[in-house]
Amino acid sequence: MHLSSADLCARLGDCPDCECLKSDQPPAVLAADAIKALDDAHVSKGVILSGAYLYARPSVHLSAGETAKKVRLENEFTAAEVAKYPKRLVGFFSVNPLQDSAVEEVRYWGAKSQFAGLKLHFNASAVNVRNAEDRKKVSRILAEAAKKGLPMVIHVGGGNFNASDAELFITEILPSAGDSWVQIAHAGGGMPSRNGNNLAVLRTFGDHIVRNDPRTRRILFDLSFVPAPDDSPQGFAQEIRRIGFKHFVFGSDFSVQMPSDAIVNLKRLGLSAEEMQTLSQNCAPWAC
Repeated sequence: MHLSSADLCARLGDCPDCECLKSDQPPAVLAADAIKALDDAHVSKGVILSGAYLYARPSVHLSAGETAKKVRLENEFTAAEVAKYPKRLVGFFSVNPLQDSAVEEVRYWGAKSQFAGLKLHFNASAVNVRNAEDRKKVSRILAEAAKKGLPMVIHVGGGNFNASDAELFITEILPSAGDSWVQIAHAGGGMPSRNGNNLAVLRTFGDHIVRNDPRTRRILFDLSFVPAPDDSPQGFAQEIRRIGFKHFVFGSDFSVQMPSDAIVNLKRLGLSAEEMQTLSQNCAPWAC
């Protein structure tokens, strides 16, 4: 789930994946909105992922110094909102891993107790895992988070990210996370999928998991926007079963998608009642 301050909402007119609530005046997404969405879907807890990394988008037109200040303010906004519902919400701060200020932001929040973990979004942060320098910068951020024992939620997919990119991530970036849990957003996919990349990415992770690769021993996947409109529901269901349901947790991507709508979409996978029940009870270590 995502919250957005009024300032961030005002700057994201070009962002198709960023949906602010016009019911808030000025438009924003607040913790109270997330709680209402959870209640409507009969979901007990939500993990709030800060959208602070979005300030580094080129279209926002901020200098490096201004970006660092705005990232800090948005993370502070998210922490304050999450604190209003400590029994229902868990917060993750975020950074753009390519920004020079990202390391200091990880160290700052890693020394505090307001957040449970770190969120990264490769596509929105223009991370190209085929670029050695980008891999180095991202690896450094994962290592800093790992020093603090922070779990991470990472959106790797979307754009042209494919199975080969997933292999690069697993072999050259993921080891920097050490013993920290890493949750892969959208089960490795992104909206929209292209040429079957979403399922191919998940299969790449699955190949490592089923052969007990130690690099993937603490990998989870959330099922927000799974399956995507042009994904193969049967293919995803088969891969989830191959990997094992213990590696998957429910997700919605609120406020882009409401939890109640995510539940309906998840049913497209054709899972059995027992499998759906298992998913409904799965919970990430930092949330339960």
